[in-house]
Amino acid sequence: MEVTKRVFRFMLKQMDFMILLFILLLKLYIFAKVSGTIFVTLMPIDYLREFFGWLFGAETELRIFEGVLMVSVGTILLSTFWILFLHGRKRFVAIFIINALLSFIILADVIYFRYFEDIISITVLMQMKQLGDVGESVFALFSWTDLIFFIDLLLTIPLLIYYFRKTRNHQPAKPLLIPKLLTGLLVLIIGYQLTFIPFNKSMENGGAWQFNKLISNMRVYNFTGLLGFHGANLQRYTEDNFINKKEYTEDEVESVASWFEERNEAPAASPYSGMAKDKNVIVLQVEALQDFVINREINGQEITPYLNSLIAEEGIYFPEFYEQTGVGRTSDAEFLLNTSLYPTAKGSAYMLYAENEYDSFPQILKDKGYSTNVFHPYKPSFWNRYIMYKQLGIDQFFSESDFEEDEVIGWAINDDAMLQQSLDKMVDMEEPFYSHIITLTSHHPFEMPDDHKVLNMDGYAEYSKRHFRNYLHSIHFVDQAIGNFVDRLKAEGLWDDTMLVIFGDHSTGLTADDPAFSEFADAGEQQTYFEANKKVPLIFHIPGVDEAQQFDQTGSQLDLAPTLLDLIDAPSSGRKWIGSNLWDGEERKVTFRDGSFITGDLTFITSSDGIYENGSCYERESGETLPTEQCRAPFDQGVQELKMSDDVLEGNLINKFEK
Repeated sequence: MEVTKRVFRFMLKQMDFMILLFILLLKLYIFAKVSGTIFVTLMPIDYLREFFGWLFGAETELRIFEGVLMVSVGTILLSTFWILFLHGRKRFVAIFIINALLSFIILADVIYFRYFEDIISITVLMQMKQLGDVGESVFALFSWTDLIFFIDLLLTIPLLIYYFRKTRNHQPAKPLLIPKLLTGLLVLIIGYQLTFIPFNKSMENGGAWQFNKLISNMRVYNFTGLLGFHGANLQRYTEDNFINKKEYTEDEVESVASWFEERNEAPAASPYSGMAKDKNVIVLQVEALQDFVINREINGQEITPYLNSLIAEEGIYFPEFYEQTGVGRTSDAEFLLNTSLYPTAKGSAYMLYAENEYDSFPQILKDKGYSTNVFHPYKPSFWNRYIMYKQLGIDQFFSESDFEEDEVIGWAINDDAMLQQSLDKMVDMEEPFYSHIITLTSHHPFEMPDDHKVLNMDGYAEYSKRHFRNYLHSIHFVDQAIGNFVDRLKAEGLWDDTMLVIFGDHSTGLTADDPAFSEFADAGEQQTYFEANKKVPLIFHIPGVDEAQQFDQTGSQLDLAPTLLDLIDAPSSGRKWIGSNLWDGEERKVTFRDGSFITGDLTFITSSDGIYENGSCYERESGETLPTEQCRAPFDQGVQELKMSDDVLEGNLINKFEK
């Protein structure tokens, strides 16, 4: 009887640890709900029945391994077992700190997933110095339900104060050393087993290839759970960058070089080849401009009246053009334009590979006698631009301090003022010049001053439609700014000597759950949302071309550099690029960073677990779901392209090719 009482008292003293375990497990469950991933497939009683049946060798369906519950419990135990070695004040403080730390990590992943549909990695965390610059956008992604991540901590603070006051002059008796050590070690062993048994089982069932062939962080999450992902990510980063950094052999370098040479051996010509030879080139990269607003009205008002008129009167328009950015967003769009390589899955190429050598579009123009310039009214250190641009062959970078004060909208001076001030500088430049202009006003969360909200938004008054309303207002403002910019180009006599290229850099961040966006963009289904979310407009003004033309072939940001090079009469043969001229007559395919792709006929969307067979293959015209094998060939081609691009980045192979 006395032994039973002692055991009961000892277990009662571990109640704080069990409460911590339950709270953290609940928060991990919330992440699974937000991310739409499987946490557990069984009800609690059924799960426990199958778990203990498996534990003691009974025949079960092994549904306990479906989802990430088991590995989540294991990683929590591995993260917290050491608390059991403490007692008194130290234990109370340790519980509070570890709860706060893990809660912050989970909440950060929830917020990050809402925008990027991915998990924060080590390389992204290394860019945390930029978090202050995107604070407003991050804040807009918070939901009142996120208070659940910290409400327990707020309730714990007064308890912590009360406990410290109560024990100021009284220290509780220390528990017996051996039971304490045995309990901590037992929890460590259990945590290890619960973590690595399901992980190893996944590896045995074919998961090893998916785990090691990283395309998406969510793939790793499905094997490791959220906390396990961060542990695995830290281990991978350490190994890749310090312990097992890959060194490429001469044969491997030659193999990659041969692949690029074959790919760019005979580039296709376009109907407009050489028509922009020796002309100025202005590339206008528009923040969050998506194609669903082009030629559309809201309550009888055109959203983008200037762009619509340009397309109708003299523009070359590609309505099947797609963005391929990853977590680097705007910097990835720049990277795709400048290098015709895929962005990295690990973070931003601008941050990770700023010292690499590149076969860059600006450098080619520079070698042809162009001055090369970038205009962006923000901090030069953001996305590491002030370093990266030097590697790309940019002569001048006009950033925040180079623009005069004017009305600020969002992050910086508004696009109308920025474009006019950029043009002030261009009119004094020796021709031909290349100017890459990156707009900013239409950045998420698209907040606009009331006097610029000129669109009639009747029927869109609900709070849940606020971001959609703001987006349309901001794009309407930017469209007007572009129109003013073109009017000034004409007034300054530059229009007839300048090729103007306008494209959207990435998606808005509006989700399929936004009813206004889904209805307006006809994006209510998985396929239609995927396509609408990736589609951005591409519009050319080419000197000497006075007749509007629309080309419906599929294209992407990878294709910008080869296409522009053809237009200025500098063929892309011999380049180390993955993209191709948009007028290439072969079957065209757009591959995205996670392996998904779009062709003229097919759309393939990878599953969050990264398993090819769990993806979705669609016939685009009918929306009919097809067997995944019908999408296998273009998928494999895309994976090969991603690998070649990653090899070039990770091995800095452009530098080795030239040797």
